[in-house]
Amino acid sequence: MRKGRALLLTLSMAIAALIGAGLPGTAVAAETATPASGAAVAEFERNFAVAGNLPSRSELTCHSVPAVEICYQAYGDRWWVQDQLGDGASAVVKWENFRNGSLYRHGMCVNSLGKGKWGQCNKNYYENSVLNGFPCTWDRSSNENLLCNSRGWNFQ
Repeated sequence: MRKGRALLLTLSMAIAALIGAGLPGTAVAAETATPASGAAVAEFERNFAVAGNLPSRSELTCHSVPAVEICYQAYGDRWWVQDQLGDGASAVVKWENFRNGSLYRHGMCVNSLGKGKWGQCNKNYYENSVLNGFPCTWDRSSNENLLCNSRGWNFQ
């Protein structure tokens, strides 16, 4: 049974990669993952950002693509997300947290507050773990797929 699930996951990720290859700069994000070790991964965490005032840029690590700016505040483990287009789609940071070389947690912080507004999600990650973030958009009215920039960044 485990081999069947692993094969199904591998095939679905390969299909997603092929779809992403056809759309330069974007990829479809899957909401399930299995670490290489076979250990259990917490369920995909979906949080909706609350409005906030962006702290000083000196406290943040930020990256931007045309539609979304994402920032990570290490002190407090906060994601900050800004919608830069106002096109009806929500701005999202999709994140992955690795511990001891394996995916430990994963999720997304969704900003549906509107163009130019900053939203934040308060998380709690282990110190010395690896944290990656990907800027995405999510048009919930047309479909349930995240459109993410294939370029992600390491934040921790």
